[in-house]
Amino acid sequence: MKNDSPTILVVKYRALGDSVMGLSTISYLRSIYPNSKIYYGVRGWTAKLYEEIKTDADGIIPLSIESISDYVKFYRILKELKIDHVHEMHLSGRTKKFFTFFKYILGFNYTFHNHHERKGEVLDQGMIKPLIQRDLDGAYTYLGKNGMVPSYLNFEPSFKNLSGAQKARVILGVVATRETKMWSLENYVALAHLIKNGFPEVEISVPLSNSAEDKRIEEKLNILDKENSLEIVRVDLSKLPNYFHQSKLYIGNDTGLKHIAIASGIKSYTLFGPEPPNEWHPYSQAKHPYFYIEGLECRTQTAHYCGLSTCESMICMSMTTPENVFEQIKKDI
Repeated sequence: MKNDSPTILVVKYRALGDSVMGLSTISYLRSIYPNSKIYYGVRGWTAKLYEEIKTDADGIIPLSIESISDYVKFYRILKELKIDHVHEMHLSGRTKKFFTFFKYILGFNYTFHNHHERKGEVLDQGMIKPLIQRDLDGAYTYLGKNGMVPSYLNFEPSFKNLSGAQKARVILGVVATRETKMWSLENYVALAHLIKNGFPEVEISVPLSNSAEDKRIEEKLNILDKENSLEIVRVDLSKLPNYFHQSKLYIGNDTGLKHIAIASGIKSYTLFGPEPPNEWHPYSQAKHPYFYIEGLECRTQTAHYCGLSTCESMICMSMTTPENVFEQIKKDI
């Protein structure tokens, strides 16, 4: 990089949890380009998460790539910000076309990391690594300085200027992107009862959205929770960082809420099933422990993880019991 203080746009056009993990790369670039303007481009609907908090980025840019008007809007943003370099994490075909188009019009450098390619320019391309480390490897390859490869353990994602006092609240993250990543609702209710019996003063919160699937989950929880141990909450996306920051502990599935909890500065325990933690839990295990059953044959029949959306046995999740979890987490309540 010839310019010591380039204006950089880092892009992660992915889901909510991925966008939070991308903050690690923003922090790394801020550490080596302290005088640069650094912007973070995320999928449009996820940008709301960042409305009331700060990050190491100078601004969050909501991205949409659906129409001609989106192209016009983004052209104006790029031109106004005078971007020198766009670096994209976790490349997709659509975004590559999008930024290649603007690269030729506005003349900025465009680099990207395609995690699916086995060979390429990026450091350790094709190796299975913690996801944040792969993002950092891509940024280091194209924008790094001083020959110092960053470690994901030094750049845990974090939200800035969080507010509010912590209260005795445990958050249960019961949702997930697919059924096989979900610990059963029966187990969550049983765990909630164990927590309430041991710590009656603790509030046990279950954040849900207004989606049809989350409403179905709410209905089932209301039937199962005969002791009324749980409180179903609907918190606006922009309010979630402070809501988590004001809580004590997150226990739940490997989903976007887990990454928000970590970036909000609270301890987390994650329940893993079909996918191994080595990629999708790019955090210190000492700070953020997890539950995972090693050595299951079904998980290794096709790849290093199971990609099934549904499963009759759910052995990878069901072997972890509410009693197992409670014994581990009670010291942190």
